Amino acid sequence: MRTGMLKKVFFNSSLYFLVFFLPVFSFSQYILNGSATQNTCNCYTLTPAQFTQSGSVWNSNKINLTNSFDFTFNVNLGCQDSTGADGIGFILQPVSTSLGSTGGGMGFEGIKPSVDIALDTWLNTINNDPYYDHISIQANGVISHGADLAGPVQASTSSVNIEDCLWHTLRIKWNAVSFLMEIYFDGALRLSLTQNIVSTIFNNDPNVYWGFTAATGGSYNLQQFCTALNPDFYTNVSNNAGCIGTPLLFKDSSVSFAPVQSWYWNFGDGGTSNVKNPPIHNYASPGVYQAKLVITGLDGCISDTLRKNITIGSIPVAGLEIFDTCAGKLPRVNDLSVNTIGTINQWTWMVDGTIVSNTQQPSLTNLSPGNHQIKLFVKSVHGCESDTAYRFFNIKAAPVIDMLSPDGCINEPINFSANQLDNATTITQWNWSFGDGAVSTVQNPLHTYTSAGNDTVKLLATASNGCMSAELSKKINIVSLFVSANNDTTIIPNFPFQLSVDYGGNFTGVPGFSWSPSLGLNNTATWNPLATIQNDMSYFVTVTTDQGCVAKDTVNIKVFKGSAIYVPTGFTPNNDGRNEVLRPLYIGITKIYFFRIYNRWGQLVFSSTKPGEGWDGKINGIPQSTGTYIWMLKAVDMAGKIYEMKGASTIIR
Repeated sequence: MRTGMLKKVFFNSSLYFLVFFLPVFSFSQYILNGSATQNTCNCYTLTPAQFTQSGSVWNSNKINLTNSFDFTFNVNLGCQDSTGADGIGFILQPVSTSLGSTGGGMGFEGIKPSVDIALDTWLNTINNDPYYDHISIQANGVISHGADLAGPVQASTSSVNIEDCLWHTLRIKWNAVSFLMEIYFDGALRLSLTQNIVSTIFNNDPNVYWGFTAATGGSYNLQQFCTALNPDFYTNVSNNAGCIGTPLLFKDSSVSFAPVQSWYWNFGDGGTSNVKNPPIHNYASPGVYQAKLVITGLDGCISDTLRKNITIGSIPVAGLEIFDTCAGKLPRVNDLSVNTIGTINQWTWMVDGTIVSNTQQPSLTNLSPGNHQIKLFVKSVHGCESDTAYRFFNIKAAPVIDMLSPDGCINEPINFSANQLDNATTITQWNWSFGDGAVSTVQNPLHTYTSAGNDTVKLLATASNGCMSAELSKKINIVSLFVSANNDTTIIPNFPFQLSVDYGGNFTGVPGFSWSPSLGLNNTATWNPLATIQNDMSYFVTVTTDQGCVAKDTVNIKVFKGSAIYVPTGFTPNNDGRNEVLRPLYIGITKIYFFRIYNRWGQLVFSSTKPGEGWDGKINGIPQSTGTYIWMLKAVDMAGKIYEMKGASTIIR
């Protein structure tokens, strides 16, 4: 229903006019009045799509309400929603077969006594109409809501609008024993009324006419009804689809206002029948067939033809291919099944007699080496089952291996080894990958790592049958170690001297130490032994990690037995590689305060406080001429003796 202008109705504020139509047409048992016309044998137009129309169709014979009835009709309220009006009423009344009114009265306003089942499609606020297209049971031609026998409620359970160009079913059921009236719209119960309408409405007269009325006013719609003549059927297979060879049962489920007089079946394959429920029908070949049903009412009216597709599925043909593979690998399997009528939707795969999958693409895992048999049968959506297809295939043995890959030391060869654990294959190829880019194809390789850290070693083996082992993988640690002992030095005889060693690397644990020779040492297995010696000695230290990595260093010790300083009296800086620098020879000296050289004019040409440094005979990079130069030095030996010396040396060129 919609809001909008009120319909034009033909009554004033104090008096309404009930229109009595003279019968203008009489078809069989129905009497048509006003704008009503007959469309077909069982269908009628109540109002054309015009303003201010009123039409009614009455059954010419009264019915007795002491008897139950169950009437089904098809109704069409038109196509105009926002501008369409006004509605249709189903009426029980004893007065006449030529009654009706226009506008908002929907053709039944003022008919008394009467029971009126209204399908109202216009919002008349003065009648307390709800906003939706509604259905109600009213009495005595009163169209305003408030004193309804039942309702109003929304007519359709799925939409507020029933002016939708569609045909809807209206079922009116009366139980004369329980006085129960039920109203169904499109198969859904919408209203119930329990009341003895014979006594309360019709003054104990059970004989009434029944009919339909409709009206338009300032808005309009094409409003129609049919006495139901709706052929329908169902079969014994879901969705009318079955497998070839399945006997089909066709069951009539037609809805008709009056008893059905005859049935005509056409099964689409040339077969026909004229009984309500035909005998079992068998289709000879797969395909999609159009089954038809036409019914004829007791009044001679013939229904439209109902058409439904009947699908007869074909028997699918199972097919497959499978390829040999190696143990640990999934065999490649392809479904090659086909079907012409009906999609395959079920697969049953069996390996060695056991169901392993119900999917189109099986995953065949954990198969032992050897010969196997695979089977497949399929089923279509129509329940058609195939024969069983089968194939044989082989799972070839794959080599089973183990490897030894120990941790190792940087720049030291590491022994790797591989073992075959199975006796079902012959290995023809080993493939090592050491994690640093290097590879090997021998069974027991040696490999040297040039950098420390973690590396992942991998091993594969290939057998003569082409199968590869599972890949083995292990992380190993390559250890680095460095050591640095004391610098070479000079010590005083019989005076304890502390030896030590610095060490580092990426090893784990605490390394072991070994000093040799043991002469003069208080401990040969520590990192910092004391040495007490009288003569020169070279000590060797060996450091070993828990991983077996070894590093060594040497300390040379001289024993002080007296000091001396010797300065050459001349030198020859002529680039011949001999005697190129003037430098003192220090014996037992621990500190040099200075060593200085002057030319004959007293100019300082060289100065140093470091042992081993000397003058190359140049000043600011310029070679000096042959001549005598004065030197001076000050130093101290290990015993604390101070030397202060001076002299002359000559440049000889």
